[in-house]
Amino acid sequence: MDNSDISHEGHRKRLLDTVINAGLENLSDVQIVEFMLTYVFPRGDVNPLAHRLLDAYGTLGNILEAKPIDLMSIRGINERSAKKIHALSDLFFSYTTSKMKEVTTYDDVREIIDLVELLLRFRKTENLVLLGFSASNLLCGSKRVVSNETDSVSMKLFEVTAFLSSVRPHSLVVAHCHPSGIAFPSSQDEEAFSFLKNLCFDCGVNLIDSYIVGENGVYSQNQNILKRQYFDIEDVKDVVFNKHQ
Repeated sequence: MDNSDISHEGHRKRLLDTVINAGLENLSDVQIVEFMLTYVFPRGDVNPLAHRLLDAYGTLGNILEAKPIDLMSIRGINERSAKKIHALSDLFFSYTTSKMKEVTTYDDVREIIDLVELLLRFRKTENLVLLGFSASNLLCGSKRVVSNETDSVSMKLFEVTAFLSSVRPHSLVVAHCHPSGIAFPSSQDEEAFSFLKNLCFDCGVNLIDSYIVGENGVYSQNQNILKRQYFDIEDVKDVVFNKHQ
């Protein structure tokens, strides 16, 4: 091991100690991305790469949600490391839903919307979430499907069928996001919801709702209303318009 390797290992140890002693939330954005990269690259100086990733994507969230093929355009990232970075988003989803299974029953629709919002509100790409609940309203199964596009996503019904077969929930919640649009169903969303209701009826599963999370709030397809509003639709239109200037 040469002197540079020893220096890098010392820096990694100091970074880990800082995380343990100060907390990850108290680190700079560069330090947080650098710490994440130490799990992807076992050795070497990853600080310059952390800077390049933040220069390209702006935030840790955008880095984790980037397509592997796009991550590979950053100098220092190959196919294997790109896939590892992208997979961390699934790891965080699994952590969140596993903790949610432990802590509460979902007896109130507001608690379900809280969970849906937590999982989908800030996604930058298309995500579909399936949440299965037991007869006692415990979260008994979850699945996230990512298409890695930025347009509004339609429900992937074959994923729902597979989920019902494997988890066998008493009740089901389906939710997807419109990352760059409003929370309002497209014609494809309406058709999929109609099919979903028939599918759940045939399977003896209680369909609680199908939610759409957009920039303006959370929409209930079952009730045809905006259940949670972040801000006015006209404000969203201005935001979307300004993004493309």
